Amino acid sequence: MAYTTIHNGVIFIEGEEPGATVIGPIEYKKEGFYNQQLKDLDMVKDQLARRTQEMGGNAVKDFKYGQKSTSWFRSMLLSYDDNINWYGNGIVVRLTPERYKEIVESKK
Repeated sequence: MAYTTIHNGVIFIEGEEPGATVIGPIEYKKEGFYNQQLKDLDMVKDQLARRTQEMGGNAVKDFKYGQKSTSWFRSMLLSYDDNINWYGNGIVVRLTPERYKEIVESKK
């Protein structure tokens, strides 16, 4: 089984989830301009969890996340901003109530 976490009622699965009903792709969109490096993964998951629920899903499969550097030019031009941005993406899915409960129970 893939590594899973639960955040704000949404299950984040870092891999496949057979049998899940696919709703569609999702991607984190930066909500501010400055100091992204000072943020944390919870900020990414907050946004993705909210959007997943709005789309009618209860999980994100193939969840990928991390930090990446901005371009050299941008980091020089905007030197007062940090040069690291968070990213996160995956596929919004709907798990059956039984499967959702099974994953939640396994995390207790």
